[in-house]
Amino acid sequence: MRAGLQSGPVSGTLCAPPGATSVQLLVAGWTYNRHFWETSPEPGGRSYVEAANARGYATLAIDRLGTGASLHPLSVYDTFGNDSAAVLEVVKALRDGSLGTAFSTVVGVGHSYGSVVTAEVAGLDHDAYDAYDAYDAIITTGFTHLLNYANAFGRIIAHDYLAAGDEKFAGLNLDPLYVTSQPGTRGVFQHGPNTHPSLPAIDESTLKDTASLVKAATVLTYSVPNSNHTLDVPTLVVNGDREPFFCGLQSATCTSDQALLDHERRWYAPGAPVEAYVVPGTGHSVTLERTAPLAMERMLGFADRVAGRGGGVTGTPAGTLPEVPEPPRPPAPGPVAALANRALLTAAKPIADEFTDLSDGVPGLGDAENPVPATARLLARLANVLGS
Repeated sequence: MRAGLQSGPVSGTLCAPPGATSVQLLVAGWTYNRHFWETSPEPGGRSYVEAANARGYATLAIDRLGTGASLHPLSVYDTFGNDSAAVLEVVKALRDGSLGTAFSTVVGVGHSYGSVVTAEVAGLDHDAYDAYDAYDAIITTGFTHLLNYANAFGRIIAHDYLAAGDEKFAGLNLDPLYVTSQPGTRGVFQHGPNTHPSLPAIDESTLKDTASLVKAATVLTYSVPNSNHTLDVPTLVVNGDREPFFCGLQSATCTSDQALLDHERRWYAPGAPVEAYVVPGTGHSVTLERTAPLAMERMLGFADRVAGRGGGVTGTPAGTLPEVPEPPRPPAPGPVAALANRALLTAAKPIADEFTDLSDGVPGLGDAENPVPATARLLARLANVLGS
């Protein structure tokens, strides 16, 4: 992958049952890495990767640009556009056999920001990239075409600080526009009562990763103009009924399958085969909460119906993921980054915490219902006009 004047790998883990011809490309969300898809919601449970592999699908869980073992370019090049271009190159490699198997079927599966990227790649003019029909189907989770900006900024961005000042990432020499979540704040990504007590520690130690504020700035207008207005591949939209970032104020109403479908159908080609599923009692990370088996079954059943699981052997026991060598202990954060993070923790975190607590009782912020649905309809109409 090339980003600006830099080039480097897009890293991922490919898991394939014997004979697999259908693959799911898994793209995780903001400040998450590939391990998001490899993590079970509770001890003894199945991760999404394990569930898909047992169904006969190969899976490729990737670290997006600027995360995990993939290229970390200068933040000015860690953009939404470059993320999408990198994922499109991975799709090409899955199709042409560059990764060892030429998969006949590719299903794109995203979470949150990873869903934004997946939908963008699916809706691009692929004639220009010699990759028309990149996906046979897509599944988006923790996503709709309108962002709940108040919650996204108040609960996520306001709870970020400099990655260079976090001990976990101090050795990566990242510039000041790379951020990560402040310690103990990743609970905003799950609905607490639906989360196993073991998950927060795993999230902090293994799943937590980096992102750039440039990426955040370049994705803000992802739906205007709408790049999906001609997209007609089978699509499943999955959200929890406690989704805070892509439902609610100025966004979708996610209180029922039909309400979610009514919102999302406007963003795709007329007559496109779009389906929606709202997972009860669930927050943003639908495959990491206790209700994950419900979400996974709906997602995999959809892929079976519209794309097919191909020739992969079903029911094979989960393999062993390659061991990631323990990195050398990173150096302590530099004094400037450490000082900046202390200031943010002292000044910004209490305000963000207060916003999270207070917004829980505000219509459109503390629930998944848009109190002014006409705004969503108007924005969809405008986005489609601009897109066409």
